[in-house]
Amino acid sequence: MSLSPVPRPVLRRFGNASAAILFLLALVLATAVRAEQADFALTLLHTNDVHAHIADFDAMGQECTADKESQGKCLGGAARLATAIAQARAEGGNTLLVDAGDWFQGTLAYSRFKDEALRAVTSRLGYQAMAPGNHEFDDGPAVLASFLSGVPFPMLACNMDASAEPLLAGKIAPYAVLDVGGRAVGVVGVANEDTASLSSPGENVRFMAAEEPLRAAVAELAAQGVNIIIAVSHAGFERDKVLAAAVAGLDVIVGGHSHLLLANGAPEAVGPSPLRISGPDGETACVVTAGSWGKYLGRLNLRFDAAGRVVEAEGDPRPMDAGMAQDPDMAALVATYEERLAPFRATAVGSLETALPLDRGDCRGAECLIGDMAADAVLAAAARHEARAALVNAGSIRAGLPAGEVTLGAVLTTFPFGNTLVVCDLLGADLMAALEHGVSLAHDPLGSGTGRFPMVAGLRYAFDPAREAGSRILSAQIQGPDGKFSPVDPAATYRVAISDYLSRGGDGYGMLKDRAKNVLLDGRTMDEMVAGYLAAHSPLAVALDGRIERKEKGE
Repeated sequence: MSLSPVPRPVLRRFGNASAAILFLLALVLATAVRAEQADFALTLLHTNDVHAHIADFDAMGQECTADKESQGKCLGGAARLATAIAQARAEGGNTLLVDAGDWFQGTLAYSRFKDEALRAVTSRLGYQAMAPGNHEFDDGPAVLASFLSGVPFPMLACNMDASAEPLLAGKIAPYAVLDVGGRAVGVVGVANEDTASLSSPGENVRFMAAEEPLRAAVAELAAQGVNIIIAVSHAGFERDKVLAAAVAGLDVIVGGHSHLLLANGAPEAVGPSPLRISGPDGETACVVTAGSWGKYLGRLNLRFDAAGRVVEAEGDPRPMDAGMAQDPDMAALVATYEERLAPFRATAVGSLETALPLDRGDCRGAECLIGDMAADAVLAAAARHEARAALVNAGSIRAGLPAGEVTLGAVLTTFPFGNTLVVCDLLGADLMAALEHGVSLAHDPLGSGTGRFPMVAGLRYAFDPAREAGSRILSAQIQGPDGKFSPVDPAATYRVAISDYLSRGGDGYGMLKDRAKNVLLDGRTMDEMVAGYLAAHSPLAVALDGRIERKEKGE
């Protein structure tokens, strides 16, 4: 049976519709394929300022005992980070784990083992790139070189020149191109521009302002066809915002140094995560930072188009608290180091009637209990050298001390740097200049560089952080042999106790380096001085006594 022919006009109409439908389907499929190829999803995991906290710790920054663990009072630690990182990687997408510097320094683990423990822990966590923090240079180039020789990931800094330093030459590149899920991702490092004054990199390592080196690195990456570019920066939060606005081509800046948290809803956050900054090309750069000590694992979920533009960016740092399980393998590795530290932790050196907490905002912009005690301990140790006053930079204090028995381990955790006692003669004018420099950033106690804030003993001073540079110190008095205070005389000479770090001009105290006379190197370390002070005065009661008076404008 033959079929009647379909009328031609219908066939034409049907045929045209079919072709159109098929064409549209092909176009949709081709577009989907291109979109699938062009779209690139990336989970960026990030940390900063871990400061050698490989073991978990309590709210004071001290050792987490079994009791505290059972009560859910412990935070951080490499074992929690390991679990969170593994969970993110197990989701199956593209992940990139980076750090923005200062894994070194801050706990007994670093004080005793230097880079040994950190090499093992960071390698096992699986970092893919890291920036150098200023504390990476605290023990000079040698310890950093040892660390770099034992880790499988690159350390990056575009604004640092170590070519003249034999131990570091060729070991820190400006940037790296990483293959992440088949896509080239450029990672550029930024070192802290003030590292030479904040730490001990030596005369052969130079640090530059970051803008031009960063532009050059981005341009080189673009010339290689890399259109996804992430910066890991230890420049500090305020500088990171400036760099994001000044340098075109950056997609993300992972920041460190300021110990600040960007998060959505966390009470301690200083802004949202990510913080979006408009660059000079009109594109948006995302700034993220995850607090300090490994209390959070930063996470940013990104999606890029074919041109490398960020089309989606959302995420939040994840707290490393009691709700995060500890990876057993990492916990076992950390335990091997903790067992070796046990003898140091166990020795009691004295006791405190009340806790001496460390609040970064308070101790870097005002008088605080732990700062008073530290300065008192230094002045007591320097009494044999007839020192009348002591000056301690707040950044040298890294944790609080608990009430009750205080162990050597707790003291070493609080004062981990091994800074030694130096006594010198200073003109009153230079002492005033040191105080003026010390309060120069106190208007923003959470900002970069505020570790210079001066804790004092045998001195009293009042300041107004809002006044013009050179006029912030409103008054300063020094204690005499009779215990009475009198105004600092600019023309008089005073015997002052400081640390070897400050005597070298650390934290920008150039006047202590250049103008001190009759310098005596005592050699006792900060932990020795504090332990001795506690032993002599236990049970020690510490109370604020008004030695530092902060007066806001108009008061």
